[in-house]
Amino acid sequence: SKRYRCNICGKGFSRPSSLTTHTYSHTGEKPFKCTVEGCGRQFSVVSNLRRHGKV
Repeated sequence: SKRYRCNICGKGFSRPSSLTTHTYSHTGEKPFKCTVEGCGRQFSVVSNLRRHGKV
């Protein structure tokens, strides 16, 4: 069941962490930063940061 609901769009999630990640799509927040010097890329989804690191 989707117990965690977005206050902005109403989309439901089964885990609070998924709701938190989804909320970044509304706020534009990108808390996951690439640590490679000079890169400066930021991501709202940690898996996208990991994928970026493999490039």
